[in-house]
Amino acid sequence: MEQPVFDHRKLTLDDVFEFACYPGISCFNLCCYDVTLVLSPYDFLRLRKALGLSSREFIDRYADFYLGDLTQLPVISVRMKTQDFACPFLREEGCSVYADRPASCRTYPLARFTGRDEEGKPFEIYRIIRETHCKGHFEKRPITVRDWIKEQGLEPYYEFNDLFSEIVFARQHMDRPLSADELDMIYTACYGLETLKEYLTTEEVFKQFFSTEEIKEALEDDEKLLRLGLDFLRKTIFKDYLSS
Repeated sequence: MEQPVFDHRKLTLDDVFEFACYPGISCFNLCCYDVTLVLSPYDFLRLRKALGLSSREFIDRYADFYLGDLTQLPVISVRMKTQDFACPFLREEGCSVYADRPASCRTYPLARFTGRDEEGKPFEIYRIIRETHCKGHFEKRPITVRDWIKEQGLEPYYEFNDLFSEIVFARQHMDRPLSADELDMIYTACYGLETLKEYLTTEEVFKQFFSTEEIKEALEDDEKLLRLGLDFLRKTIFKDYLSS
């Protein structure tokens, strides 16, 4: 697999870069082979809902599930095809799940970096990924980072990914291992939303943190359910490692 090289520039939302990708460009679909495509909880939700699959069905058919080496948090990544290392959603005409493709596919050729500076203030920068097979960089189509985000429909992805990043940040600052019960709850809140729905109707602990109306809305809307799940992790397992 070709190793990407990052442009030295650090782009802000109002900086301009040149790029275009479209059917007919000579490298079309080449970026969909032999990639490590980790799915955030929102990526996972959008994809499995688009395909009409349960969490378990999606993992069984299309993904690998493991614990991250550094964070020891549950990780789900798309399993490339064994014969040619193509993304399982790639077709000759292009991406078969394009309307619900993951954030990393939408953001490309940019990479987004977020975090907190030495004063604890959040920051957001972008860098251009350079890969020799990609001819989109030679297309004379200027666009700001901000307009690229809007054009690619990234707003909800970034919103949910930032919520999940807080969980990752908190985990990195924990000075103890996670218990098996905590790992199960993290998986359930992030990826196993069917089980989370069951918990909301049977476990009293959720009523300590959420109103009856919030629980009702979460049971009726999977995006609100995911948001509630991430918030529950903030208020329980990671409460001592995150600011309120």
